[in-house]
Amino acid sequence: MRIENEKISLEVGERGGSMVSLFDKERGEELLYQPHPDSWQGQDIIIFPVVARLMDQSYTYEGETYSLKNHGLLRYMDARLERVSETCLRACFSSDKETRTRYPFDFEFCLTYALKGNGVSLSYRIVNRSYAPMPFMLGAHPAFRLPGVRREEEFDISGNTVEIKNGGQATILLQDPSFSFMTGEKERIPSRLPLSRDLFRRINTVILDAESFEDVALEKKDGSALVIHKHDAPYVALWSDMKFGDYVCIEPWFGLPDTIGSSKEISKKPGINILSVGCEFAYGYEIEIK
Repeated sequence: MRIENEKISLEVGERGGSMVSLFDKERGEELLYQPHPDSWQGQDIIIFPVVARLMDQSYTYEGETYSLKNHGLLRYMDARLERVSETCLRACFSSDKETRTRYPFDFEFCLTYALKGNGVSLSYRIVNRSYAPMPFMLGAHPAFRLPGVRREEEFDISGNTVEIKNGGQATILLQDPSFSFMTGEKERIPSRLPLSRDLFRRINTVILDAESFEDVALEKKDGSALVIHKHDAPYVALWSDMKFGDYVCIEPWFGLPDTIGSSKEISKKPGINILSVGCEFAYGYEIEIK
């Protein structure tokens, strides 16, 4: 389903309810990554109810063991798409018999996309329809195209920069050598981060402790830019593949991958959120095109 205004158009796919195109009409440029055969086949993911990977792809709840794939449920489901207006659409999901075999909670989940001038506002709403408090994580996963040079051994993304708008250093949370799980350790990095394949080979997912900043700017080597206004998301992840993808993902997160040695019990995991019975969780962020 497509919405548009005079400056941009946005297309959302039924599978996963996520973005498949974000087009800048003024520049005549596609801003969202378009998959290559030798790179990541995704473009954007609605992450719920877990972020990234679980140890053994499983967790426990009240003594029972459940299995969830990477980033949870919604990326594998079809959304109910609704056009709200010419510049606004909504993607919704509900729990069902199948989801309860992997995540034993009843929920309603909607993401509203709204075009506002030269940007997109993304508003999430989660409602707990269960009879017990609902543990969950939430995240975004948009992949933004990068200018660069395709070489035989890799796509060179150097010259593009991510700037964390806090004026100082940033703190990243480190992962194990498989880049799958947290170690519990931290490292300080400059707030202005040049992008390169070497960066993502060294730290495949740069997970930022985002409490100290509001915005992340992607400054491209062609002079264009995007700003992610992440608001109160406690973490932001930067990710790209290690070789040929011409993109970087900038991902506001309410949650974390499993930490090595952490509890299998979902309600005790680092970064987990607990939503009371009958209550709702609301969050929004914006993508501004510069």
